[in-house]
Amino acid sequence: MKAFLDRFDSRAQIALLALLALYFLVWPVWRAQFPMEIAQNEGWNAYHADAAMGGGALYPSPDTLVVNNYPPLSFYALGLLGRVFGDPLYVGRVLSLLATLGLGALIGKVVLQLGGGRAAAAIAGLWFVATMARSYNRFVGMNDPQLAGQFVMVAALAWFLARDRAGKSAEPAILLMVAAGFWKHNIIAIPATVLLWLLIRDWRRALRPIAVGVAAAVFGLAVCVVVYHDVFLANLLTPRPSRIMRAISGIGRSQWILPALAIWAIWAWAERKTFAARFTGLHIGIAFAVYLAQWTGEAILDNAQFDLVIATAIGLGVAFDRAAATAFARRFGLDAARAVVVLILVVRLLATARIEPFLIIADPAYRAEFYANAQATRQEAARVAAIPGPVACDYKVVCRMAGKPFVYDDFRAEMIVATGASHGLDERGLMRQHGLTYFQNDPRSGIEALHRALVGKP
Repeated sequence: MKAFLDRFDSRAQIALLALLALYFLVWPVWRAQFPMEIAQNEGWNAYHADAAMGGGALYPSPDTLVVNNYPPLSFYALGLLGRVFGDPLYVGRVLSLLATLGLGALIGKVVLQLGGGRAAAAIAGLWFVATMARSYNRFVGMNDPQLAGQFVMVAALAWFLARDRAGKSAEPAILLMVAAGFWKHNIIAIPATVLLWLLIRDWRRALRPIAVGVAAAVFGLAVCVVVYHDVFLANLLTPRPSRIMRAISGIGRSQWILPALAIWAIWAWAERKTFAARFTGLHIGIAFAVYLAQWTGEAILDNAQFDLVIATAIGLGVAFDRAAATAFARRFGLDAARAVVVLILVVRLLATARIEPFLIIADPAYRAEFYANAQATRQEAARVAAIPGPVACDYKVVCRMAGKPFVYDDFRAEMIVATGASHGLDERGLMRQHGLTYFQNDPRSGIEALHRALVGKP
């Protein structure tokens, strides 16, 4: 055992997690170059980026089958970047990949700010990147503003901690958090943690940063209403059904981070009176509550959990650094405790039947399928372009590639039906009512056709 621990030191632990992060990134990086739709959000976000650059209404009328329930900043940023670098669809994918890597670096920085060492910072950041690329890869390298918004929010957290340590005001960091909220509005845990922490520490001094944050958010919403009129709020507050049981079942979707949460909890209890334990405990607790609250809504996806993944990564890094405080480390030694922590993380990362990264590396025939499906997607777009009038596609990227206007949003139609606002019509009936031609896409136009697993369907 001693010989193993001597070899499996912090450098080996970091190298192993880095290798796994690189391995799992193979899948989202490789697929990003192809035109097949990775997820339904992709075409939706690209269409709205087009609208922000003058290609239509960014916030459509409620009587259409299109909705935009996101704040505006990401669409303008994506549209402007698209003018410089090309199609916003691919720009958004690259931005998502860069944001994932950037989040890993920022998480490491926050671990350092909370008193962790460089090895702990590297472990936390690499675990986050590997976990995202392995378990949440629908969003990593997908054209969606979530991860870029999370990057801005964690940057604001790091800025707050730096300013707080220097005895400076929290207001600039709070304003950056507000800006992140106008990039993506469901990133709640960090600002809630910071404001609540300030209140707990000194409620009188907390009143000013809270007032500044609230005033900035209200001002931003007022500007949006002035610019986009009442349709802005109608879009942003699009009704959707909610169920408590959905949140309860959603607890199971935290399985990918539960070992890391358990590791943090063991340490946090041992040092529960320290600043780092109290701050990370507040952050993780709020993030978990926010995740469950959001998950009650129908059609909410795993991005609602990203606040919790980030909070867990930060807590994990601090726990790794201070593992000496645990009963296990006192009995078996600090080196053994840290080695066990990393081995637990590695085992959970490897516990998957998905084999796409391996096939991309090892199987030329599998790689060739991507090029074949890309050609099939382009051919399908040509067929859609030849259809007269507005068309509703299963895959919005195909309709957009065909040059068709954005006239059908599956989420919007599903919510109209689910809330009873369709007056008995189903989705196809709504298409007919709005004069749309439905086009059933070839499955090869979606990336799901290339999912692979050792057993069963992914």
